[in-house]
Formats: sequence, C-alpha cells, structure tokens
Amino acid sequence: MKPELISVQQGQAEYRLTQNHPLRLAYAAGQYIECLDGTAWITAYDQETDFVLRRGQSFEVPNDGLMLIEAVGASSVRVRLPSRPASRWSRAVGFLLRN
Repeated sequence: MKPELISVQQGQAEYRLTQNHPLRLAYAAGQYIECLDGTAWITAYDQETDFVLRRGQSFEVPNDGLMLIEAVGASSVRVRLPSRPASRWSRAVGFLLRN
C-alpha cells in the first residue's frame, strides 16, 4: 500500500506507512519527521548512515536531497515544517557546523 495521507493541518501532514512502500521527500531541508506509531526507517541523501525512529522520536531533514521514509512493519509519521523557513545563509552555516 502506498503512503496514505491521513491528515493535513497548517504546516504539517500525517502519513500511514507500510513496509516496502516508502514516502519520498525532496527539497525538505529543515522540516521535521516525527514517528507517531511503530518504527520508521529514514535514508537521507548525502548522509553516511540511515536513521531509525521509534514512537515519539523526531528527525530534522538535513538537506534538500531525496529522502525516503519507510515503515518497519507499519507506522505513521508526521512531517512538520520548521517554525520559520530557514534562509540559505542559515542552512549553509548549519551545514558547515555539522561538517
């Protein structure tokens, strides 16, 4: 089953995910992924490792490259915009500080 959009509210969207059917995000730097239920596996462009989120954990999207969020079994996630959009300058500074 493809990712199912559960709800959309101002600045956020919730999805139900199943195994082998990832949610694809691009151009999402600064957005937050929160695991609402189950376990979510995240693969993000230009990251040396994948990330696993369990219920209540979150992840900030590090760049604008392709990112895949896949369920381990079944899960639900929330994609939330940052409280204010990051400027190119602040993203560049963040990138330099992380590397």
